[in-house]
Order: sequence, then structure tokens, then C-alpha cells
Amino acid sequence: MKAFIISLPDSRRRRISAISNIQISGLPFEIVDGVDAKKMKPEFLSCQQGEWGRELLPGEVGCYAAHLRVLQRIVDYDLSWGYVLEDDFCYEPDPKYGLVEVAEVLPDSFDYITLFKTLRINPKHERISDAGSFWRVREPECMTTGYIIHRRFAEFVLDHHAVCAMPVDHLYASLSHVHECFEVKSPIIGISPGLGSEIHDCE
Repeated sequence: MKAFIISLPDSRRRRISAISNIQISGLPFEIVDGVDAKKMKPEFLSCQQGEWGRELLPGEVGCYAAHLRVLQRIVDYDLSWGYVLEDDFCYEPDPKYGLVEVAEVLPDSFDYITLFKTLRINPKHERISDAGSFWRVREPECMTTGYIIHRRFAEFVLDHHAVCAMPVDHLYASLSHVHECFEVKSPIIGISPGLGSEIHDCE
């Protein structure tokens, strides 16, 4: 088991918060530098504008690129699966399982598992079957604060969606129609209050 935490290098307060939180779990972890798209020349960004319903924000493009960096590490390290956490994550009070314990009850076959509570951001979100400590879902919640991703799904995304055409959470939601996506019944991860949004800060 390994956790990867996405954090912009100059977001010191967020990075300290994330490291403090992950150390509580005892999980081995790695910090993966986020991507500030506003500081990069457009030709160095893998982005295809026009496919999404609106113009993509620089923060959304940078977020997409950062998540692909984590997926590449999961593949490169030959991990069966990995935790992906954004640096504003915190723990929900009294979850049934912690990050370490949930690994013992994962579905037999999965591609993607959200670890946070449903906030009804995605109106298409649907629970389609009971899977023990999880719900099998279609159109998971449109957030990427904390999730588990299987290497085969990471490989698929890297092979077929290396260019950002939509926000990464919407990509995962769209792929749920043909991949095995779940959510925890007892949310483990929440968003730390007061840290703001890196996506909207990078508009």
C-alpha cells in the first residue's frame, strides 16, 4: 500500500497539513508536485480545448496533469493499486474503516473507489448495487479529494486520455459506465476547512 499526495510546491500550509494527516495513518507516502498551469507555456500543456462544454480553467488543466503524474507512478512502481490524495484532505470523524483498514475489505474487482462522502455535486450519480462496505456506482461524485485507483485503470487512462479534454473528476465519472467504480459507504476522507481551492485559485 502506498499513498500519493498531490501538492503544489509553493503551497506550504496545505503540504504541511497533508503530511501531518497522512502520518497519522502510518501509510508510506510520496508527495507528487502539482502543476500550476498558469506558469507553463501552452505548448507544454497536454490540453484539448473545445471538447468540454466550456473553456477549461488553467487550474483544471493543472489538476488533470498532476493526477496523471500519480497514475504514472503507480504504473512505474508496478503497484496493484494506490491511494491518491489531494493536499486539502482531512479525515471524517468516526469512519468505519481508516485508510489502512479499508484495504482489507476492498471489492474483489475494482478500478476506482472514492473515499469521500457524496455531496450531490454530480446529478447523474447513481448507486447501482450493494458491495459490502461499498456501493457500486455509476457517475461517481465529481471530486478527486481522495480515491483508490487500480493499476489497470491507471494504465487505461494514461493510454487513452493523456490529453486533458475535461476535468479529471468528470473523466472518471464518464468512464464509470464501462469500468468498475465504487464509493465507500462510510466516508473516510473530507476536505480541510480554510485551505481554499487550488483549482479556483489558479483560474
